[in-house]
Amino acid sequence: MDFTEKVVIVTGASSGIGAATAKRFAAYGASLTIVGRNEERLLAVSKECAAYSGKLPLCLLLDLTEKTSCTQIAAKTVEIFGRIDVLINCAGGIAPTSMFDLTMDNFDELFALNVRAPYELTQKCLSHLIKTKGHVVNVFRAPLRVRPGLVALAILADAMETFTRSSAVELAAEGVKMNAVRPGYTRTNYLANLNVDVDETLEMMSDFLPNKTVIEPEEIAETIVFIASGTLPNLNAASIVVDGAASVAFPCKVASSYVEVIKIGGK
Repeated sequence: MDFTEKVVIVTGASSGIGAATAKRFAAYGASLTIVGRNEERLLAVSKECAAYSGKLPLCLLLDLTEKTSCTQIAAKTVEIFGRIDVLINCAGGIAPTSMFDLTMDNFDELFALNVRAPYELTQKCLSHLIKTKGHVVNVFRAPLRVRPGLVALAILADAMETFTRSSAVELAAEGVKMNAVRPGYTRTNYLANLNVDVDETLEMMSDFLPNKTVIEPEEIAETIVFIASGTLPNLNAASIVVDGAASVAFPCKVASSYVEVIKIGGK
């Protein structure tokens, strides 16, 4: 894959999947705009990208929920690089919330970052993406089993799934493709942001996964880059789930107990 002549925007690039994605695009020669809210982390990612490609990314320290942020991202990218070929909507945030404690202010904040910002940024970049017959990749959580405490997260993921599919149909005639990558349990900063012990929590989570493996962000990044490469020219409106089959399986501990019951019953 070669992105030497391509300009790529990556949001949520200061950590986790966004940071890994920016580095992978840099390794393939892309010119980058990276967007994040943590200045120290964003600058560190920028230096790593430059080490890969020899090109210093355009770093934008912005909160995507602020009124002019999406306009600034598109305008400054075109001002510096002259074009936009790929948009990676990777920024997002989660909070464990249920119907009992989710206030409308909380919901509005989550919706603004996880749904409204990707929608608006795509709109702001759209005229440039049409010129380049570009790609949009939305990154959001893998399908969830219905469970308490994740009401908002489930709603937001379904909204982004619909956005991806509907927009892909609308944009197809213009030559712009939109797909989604939906990661499962991945080693990112989101657990630290919830003030829990990251290593202990990830170990506990792995017990419920079919392959007992927490995904590394670099694997998700490689998937995103592959989709945006156009290697598969008819890949459009797709949601690629990368979760080790977790979303389609019984939780591993439950499954093991179920198998034991079946064995006992068959004797």
